[in-house]
Amino acid sequence: MIAQILALFMGSLLSIPAPQNLDGPGKLLTSVIPEGRVLSAQTELREGSPVRNSEVSEISVTADSYVIVDVGSGSVIGARNPSAVHPVASLTKLLTALTVMQKGTLEEEVLVGLNATKAGNSGSDMKLKVGEKIKLQDLLAGLLINSANDAAVALAEHVSGTEIKFSEEMNKVAENYALSRTHVVNSTGFDNREQFSSAYDMGILLLQAWRDPVLGVYLRSSALTVSSVDGIIKHKLKTTNRLLGERTDILAGKTGFTDGAGQSLAIVAENETGHPVIVVLLGSQDRFGEADKLLDWTFRTFSWPDTK
Repeated sequence: MIAQILALFMGSLLSIPAPQNLDGPGKLLTSVIPEGRVLSAQTELREGSPVRNSEVSEISVTADSYVIVDVGSGSVIGARNPSAVHPVASLTKLLTALTVMQKGTLEEEVLVGLNATKAGNSGSDMKLKVGEKIKLQDLLAGLLINSANDAAVALAEHVSGTEIKFSEEMNKVAENYALSRTHVVNSTGFDNREQFSSAYDMGILLLQAWRDPVLGVYLRSSALTVSSVDGIIKHKLKTTNRLLGERTDILAGKTGFTDGAGQSLAIVAENETGHPVIVVLLGSQDRFGEADKLLDWTFRTFSWPDTK
């Protein structure tokens, strides 16, 4: 008990705000100085927390940072640099989707503009056409299944007029979720020195999106076909999350990749008794292989109390 109180006290003293960008010394400090909220999640004895098998050795991965969170208790049961700020690429689209859900309605018709189709020329897209009208919910599907950059910009401009104004709304939503290590300037996740988050913050966003009755469906969908409002233009969506087809325990997931961020992945999976965990990797050299490895290690290392 004394150790836990001391950890909470030290966490409140050591926590620092997010840096203004990824270039200054603040980025390094987030790697070495813990946040009180994360330290608490790592050290508190919370009701329902899983119990670790001390005979299982620690695990090693290449990711710059990662976190494993037990959904039921909120406990952090595995981590390296969980509070360190890092570019997160298309994991940003989790925040994009949650912001859209707060500002728009699913049946709204969105007019696709030139900026959206230009964004689709870089990275993943859903082949939107300038002047196409498509429902907001179908753009959300493309955003989360295909990780479509054109969908992200189309949604941003529809909701706020410009992507810059929409990113301001995204930051307000992040603040409401108490994401103290997250800041964005675009809806796509494109590399920018002022755009970053942390593994722990991304875990919170994934949990919120997974629990949403609409977004959660898209995060676990392998494929879907949507169309323009007039039904003329078809968009075949295919997931970028390879693990959805390889593991039956995956409940949701979102991928991300840019040159600056490297490989990123956020997933929800459950063990054989139905206890879900969240795994987030940032800056991995093999996101799918390492997520697979972390999940196997987690379910081998921890056991959950019987809550019946």
